[in-house]
Amino acid sequence: MLRLFSLVVFCSIVGFTTARCLPGDASFEDFCFSFNRLQGSFNDSQAHCIKSVGGSLVPIYNMIENNWIQKFAVDYLDADYDLFWIGASDAGHIQDWRWTDNVPLNFTNWKQGEPLEDRHCGTMSVASGKWFSELCTSKHQFVCQYPASDYPTGASYTCPPCPSCSK
Repeated sequence: MLRLFSLVVFCSIVGFTTARCLPGDASFEDFCFSFNRLQGSFNDSQAHCIKSVGGSLVPIYNMIENNWIQKFAVDYLDADYDLFWIGASDAGHIQDWRWTDNVPLNFTNWKQGEPLEDRHCGTMSVASGKWFSELCTSKHQFVCQYPASDYPTGASYTCPPCPSCSK
């Protein structure tokens, strides 16, 4: 009887402390992060994040988040392709960089000399954590963010996840 009680208590505690993320995804605060080695354009990568996990390309609001994302990118992404998409863009509102949810960038970690005027979508370097502007049609790995408690369990999947994404 004591074993059963202990098991129920243990399972209850684990249930309250474990983030609800897909297997293989990482959790931080109230969000889950999906590190995708597939390469797609900025728009295709954003569409994949919406369709696969009900999220978006990752927004980054401070240096702690930036360092955490970069640390996990080293472990989860292919270092041979240094850059990966984050959710920053000034497409449609030139020189007014915003996250995909239209929130202005109040924190940035641009490499010196960035962003370039003719490149309108944001990437992060796996190696340095610095941000670079890229052509939105370039193909890169990407990171999706979605709420930990709001994962759409009935989401449909395609393989590959987006028609123009490639390995």
